[in-house]
Amino acid sequence: MSRSSFPLPMPSSLSTPRLCTLTPTDSFSSEVIVSLAVVLGYMMVLYWGAMIAPGIGVSGHLLVTIPWNLVDWAHAPAFGLLAWLFAAELEWRDWPLVCALPVASTAAWVFGLWTEVFQASVPGRHLSVEDLIVDAIGIACAAMLIVMRQGARSARLVPACTRAEIQRYGTGGSCT
Repeated sequence: MSRSSFPLPMPSSLSTPRLCTLTPTDSFSSEVIVSLAVVLGYMMVLYWGAMIAPGIGVSGHLLVTIPWNLVDWAHAPAFGLLAWLFAAELEWRDWPLVCALPVASTAAWVFGLWTEVFQASVPGRHLSVEDLIVDAIGIACAAMLIVMRQGARSARLVPACTRAEIQRYGTGGSCT
C-alpha cells in the first residue's frame, strides 16, 4: 500500500524523510563560499605540512627541531579538526548528524590516506600506517565530541534551530 493511499493522516516527518543529499535550495552565497574556503584552506595547510622535507628549507629545518613523537601525535588533533570542519559544513547544509558524521569522518580519513601516499614521494618522508592510525584516533575523538555536543543540545529545553528554521522563523521565533 503506497503512502498516498494510506487511510490515516501521516505526520510530515514520516511522509518526507530527510535524506543525506544537498537540497536544491543550496546556493553559493557568501556564507557558503567562506565556509568552503575555510575547509579547503585548512586542507591546504595540512597538505603543505605533509610535503615538508626534513632539513630542506626553513620549514624543513624547523621540522627537524621538533621531536618526532610530537609530530606523529600532532596528526590526531589536526585530522580531528578536519573531521569537525567537514561535519560542520554538512550540518550547515541541513544534513542530519547521522549522515554528516560518517561522511565527514570518512572524508577526513581519506584525505589523510592520500596525504600519506603523496608524502611518500617527499625526500626524507615515508608512508606511515602509524600516522593513519593516529589520524583515525583523532577523527574518532572529534566524532565523539560532536555526538556529545549534539546530546547536550538535544537535552536543552528549547531545541536548537537549523539554518532552514532560522531563515523561516528568524532568530526570535520558535523552532518547534
